Amino acid sequence: MATGFRSAGLRGGLWLLLGGWLGAWFLFAFSVAPTAFQSLPTELAGSVVDPVIASLHFYGAAAGIVLFGIGRSLGRGLWHQLLPLLMAALCLGSELILTPQIDQLRALTFGPGATLEATARWWRLHGFSMAIYTTVGVLAMALVGLHAWSDAVGAEAPRDGPIGANPAKNRVESQKNA
Repeated sequence: MATGFRSAGLRGGLWLLLGGWLGAWFLFAFSVAPTAFQSLPTELAGSVVDPVIASLHFYGAAAGIVLFGIGRSLGRGLWHQLLPLLMAALCLGSELILTPQIDQLRALTFGPGATLEATARWWRLHGFSMAIYTTVGVLAMALVGLHAWSDAVGAEAPRDGPIGANPAKNRVESQKNA
């Protein structure tokens, strides 16, 4: 378990990663993507949005792995550790599996040779991609809540025991187990 200066550094890194992830996620969802699709033709908007979402996915994958490590180093609970790994897997799956399929169908959906079948499949895949994006955002908010609660109650309690409602007692237990 982390103690003192190292613990403060880990918590600072945790909040920086989570804040950056959520901030970028919300900025993209509520500003970048809607503005691109309102201001530009669909094909061009997709070309603008694609590299941004790819960056977000790869950031999410890396941040999830680092957040897992930080949660483990801080002695946080199982959900503090598993949620970022799940989020990282969802980001990678969306980028490496769904996005190439969506990109393949783009010309058949928005180009001159558009077909109803390709368009229907594109919208299904795009909807699934948006559902994954939303799920990652919701999980990130849940992770913020978990870590905020843990920081508030002195989460460096023993890994094998529950975190109690008494922060002073938790700190004493943490120091004994460090």
